[in-house]
Amino acid sequence: MKISLVISLSILLAAAALTTSRAIRRGTIGERAVAVDALTAIITCGLLTATALTGDAWFLDLALVLGLLAFLTSVTVARFIERRGL
Repeated sequence: MKISLVISLSILLAAAALTTSRAIRRGTIGERAVAVDALTAIITCGLLTATALTGDAWFLDLALVLGLLAFLTSVTVARFIERRGL
């Protein structure tokens, strides 16, 4: 089971690297917002995988807080984009 969790973490790390490169590249603010939102989802999945690997509940609490903050950030950026017409 630990091997599959380590493989999952390595795949999530590769996905995070690709998403970060997409967020850094030039593009519209909407594309960057989607990339950052995807990155927070990948990090949340990594934290949940780390919880399964170590059994430490601290990662679970951190994943919950990150998920809530990511939702609020996405809503705020969407309202900003809508008001400015970007």
